[in-house]
Amino acid sequence: MHSPKRFNIPLEILLEAKKCSKHHACLTDNDYKLCGIRLTAENTSRMVCGKGSECPYSSQLGKELVCTCPVRHAIHSKYGI
Repeated sequence: MHSPKRFNIPLEILLEAKKCSKHHACLTDNDYKLCGIRLTAENTSRMVCGKGSECPYSSQLGKELVCTCPVRHAIHSKYGI
């Protein structure tokens, strides 16, 4: 049975996230927890990685792990979450 999409993200962005080890669960699994968002001192949004080293889109930035996933960034940009 095919799961309904949670978010509608363009195919070209999905193709940019080829390293996803969760098969884009963020788009189909309502229980999947998205990485969080934190405002920086410059009032810009930064994705804070909640998956740690298990995610290929987790990147160390100072003391924080940040999310560099193109799909997660598209979800935030399009849906504000």
